[in-house]
Amino acid sequence: MTATAPGSVVVGVSPRTGSPAALSWASTYAALRKTTVTAVLAWRPARPPAAPGGRPPGSLLSGDLPDPEREAEARLASFVAAALGPDHGVQCRVLRRNEVSALLECGAGAELIVLGEPSPGRLASVRAGLVAPQVIRRARCPVVVMPGTLAAN
Repeated sequence: MTATAPGSVVVGVSPRTGSPAALSWASTYAALRKTTVTAVLAWRPARPPAAPGGRPPGSLLSGDLPDPEREAEARLASFVAAALGPDHGVQCRVLRRNEVSALLECGAGAELIVLGEPSPGRLASVRAGLVAPQVIRRARCPVVVMPGTLAAN
C-alpha cells in the first residue's frame, strides 16, 4: 500500500510540465495547515518497437538499457526542486501505473489531492480530459485542479 500519511497533501506531477503551479500551491497550503506534501509521478515502461517474427529487437536483449524507474525518480526530484527549491521537504513517490490509479492510491487518507494545470493546447484532446475528471469522481477527499494559464488577447 502506498497511501500517504493521513491529512497530507498529494500533488500529481505531470511528466511533461512538472506542474510547478500545483507544487507551489500545495506547498503553501500544506504549510498553512501544518501538514506534509507528497509529489506523485506515475510512469509506465515504454512499449518495445514491433519486430518481424514476434521476437524482440536485438537492442532490447542487451543489458545496457536505462532504468525507467530511476529516470522517473530523478525527473520528479528535478521538477520538485525547480518549483520549490532544494530544501523543499516534499516526499517524492514514483509509481509504475497509470496516473489515475497512482493518485487515488497515494491519496487514500490524504486531506487533499492537487492536480496540475492542463498543458497549453491540450484542452481539447481526449487524453487531457481523462485524469482530472476520473480523480474527482473517485477520490475520497477534495481535489483541487489548478487553472491553465490564459493567453493574452
